[in-house]
Amino acid sequence: MFIFDFDETLTVRSSSDPIDELAHENLSDIDYRYEKVHHCWNRRMNEVHKRLVEQGIQTEQQIETFGRIELDPGVRELFHDISMKNGKIIVMSNACDLVIRECLQAQNLFQYVHKIESNPVRQTHPVIVIDEYENPLQTQCKICEPNLCKGSIIDRYRENDEVDRIIFIGDGDNDVCTALRLNQTDIVFAKCDETGRKIYAMSDLLNKQYFDQLKAELFLWNTMKNIQEILHTKNIL
Repeated sequence: MFIFDFDETLTVRSSSDPIDELAHENLSDIDYRYEKVHHCWNRRMNEVHKRLVEQGIQTEQQIETFGRIELDPGVRELFHDISMKNGKIIVMSNACDLVIRECLQAQNLFQYVHKIESNPVRQTHPVIVIDEYENPLQTQCKICEPNLCKGSIIDRYRENDEVDRIIFIGDGDNDVCTALRLNQTDIVFAKCDETGRKIYAMSDLLNKQYFDQLKAELFLWNTMKNIQEILHTKNIL
């Protein structure tokens, strides 16, 4: 099973960036509430979608923007190689299922995806409303946000005997939780900027705080091509 994060893993930048850029004014008040009050990403985005409609930017325009989110150039080839080996592709993200589906469908990649694990969109009109993946909100995991713990999704797959081996690809701090739930037969890919100009939280935290707790084999990556080459070298693809 191949599990991919979405934002800044499959995508070149955060999927919320092009949505935020539709706004006619800055969203500092919304960001303040997210960072200081609730820390639930879906609630932040609900406020953004509501603000956009209030500014005359309707749902249809927002959804069109989802379809234009830029993906890493190597995603198509990697997804194709995985499908040729009958591998299951899961997209696990704290964004929302609608954004992921619209983005992948627009680029003819949704056909490769077995399942999306993300915050579900309850309605699209008159305003997009995203529900929490975790209901009630989770409080056990301190690495992930209250609305979605990625590690608990991994545990559920294990408990249901749905997978023998997991290969996980991520970049952010909430991807650390997933990495720590993997076992010795699994592989984890953590994004790293080879130039050192940008620090990705997943590789930084695994290296500095959690390396001794990591059981899975760890590789660093910067492009999907890197991942593809490593998987070919290990005869997985």
